[in-house]
Amino acid sequence: MRIATGSFGRHVLTLIGGSALAQLLPLLATPFLTRLYSPEQFGALALLLAVANPVSLLVCGRYELTVVLPKEDREARTLVQVALLFALASLVVLGGLTWSLAPAIAGWTSDGGRDAWQAIVLAPVLFLLMGTFQPLNHWLLRKQAFQAVSVNKVAQTTAITALSLGLGLVAVNTGLMWAYIGGWAVHLLVAFVQSGYKGLHLRPIDMSAVRELARRYRHYPIFNALPAVLNTATLSIPVFLLTRHFDEEVTGQFNLCRQAVFLPTLFIASAFLQVYTQRAGAAVANGEPVVPGLRRTLRLLAPMALAVAAVLLTLGPWLFALVFGAEWEPAGRFARLLALPIAAQFVVVPLAVLLNALGRIRQYSIWQVAYFAAVLGCSWLPFQGPETYLTILAAVDVLAFGALGLMIARGAVAHDRSLYIPLA
Repeated sequence: MRIATGSFGRHVLTLIGGSALAQLLPLLATPFLTRLYSPEQFGALALLLAVANPVSLLVCGRYELTVVLPKEDREARTLVQVALLFALASLVVLGGLTWSLAPAIAGWTSDGGRDAWQAIVLAPVLFLLMGTFQPLNHWLLRKQAFQAVSVNKVAQTTAITALSLGLGLVAVNTGLMWAYIGGWAVHLLVAFVQSGYKGLHLRPIDMSAVRELARRYRHYPIFNALPAVLNTATLSIPVFLLTRHFDEEVTGQFNLCRQAVFLPTLFIASAFLQVYTQRAGAAVANGEPVVPGLRRTLRLLAPMALAVAAVLLTLGPWLFALVFGAEWEPAGRFARLLALPIAAQFVVVPLAVLLNALGRIRQYSIWQVAYFAAVLGCSWLPFQGPETYLTILAAVDVLAFGALGLMIARGAVAHDRSLYIPLA
């Protein structure tokens, strides 16, 4: 697999353009949504995502990450089949487990609300859609179909926005959750069609090849699946804790903070991640240095991260009250507290895919487990209110992602030195 001659920056701008357009409608619609739905309903959506996001990473056993690695498309196509077949087997277990635990989890929340129970019951439907989408998306990344990836994002967020507004106008209490599920259904359908245009054919299935590749890449489900779930679950811990110790209104304020700031920045960061995934994998496969590409990506990410942090630190509460309504001013205070962690993740998360390309999965997995343990540990520290807890959480995040950044840099330098190629 050769690195394409096209500009890295052009591919990134293609995805950023798609990400910007994908986020434009939700951002424009959010001031209306905050007037159609209560903080409690935003809190229920946060609980749905808190369950579905980490579990969805188990659906394909992390085999989706292997799709960009082989030199030959035939092997990559078989790896897509491996991931999807794994998904069919795992969904029975994961869905049944989630549904069986739904009453207990809902009862664990501060008010045992009906919205919380509905969020947990709907979670298996969402992580089915989220999980099976991933192998198709990685096929598109392998084929450098970055425009198709952008179109898919726009289709997803447009569907979520339209459904959220429509269901809100007719006063459907769980409209935000159903809209999110509908958006992911559209996302999966469009990705399936786009993948077919880019040469992905799922039949026939050579089971001997499927078994052989599943064994060859078994270190992904063994060493990467659970740590990746724990890493994503760190985003869910604050949702569960705030819901447990306070109420769904506080959780809703926190969710709006994420929806208005964290998710748009994550969409932009994912544009860099998806282009860098292909570039880093191809560079390592071809025995080429990775430090120059790492530096270029860092120079693009850092100024944007600093700009976002500066705006949140100086204007966060005022902006939220102005745009979303006075009752949402606490979400702006939360955003100000989380400004530095958001900036750190914006820079480091896209670069972390280099560790997979370098075969440093175990080291990355150790970091993921340690990060989860640190965030979970914050839950037992004494705090008097949500802002105290989020301040402690912000400090942990900054330290953790700073350490991950150093790990990435050391891995890149070690790789390039092994090639006996000057780094300058």
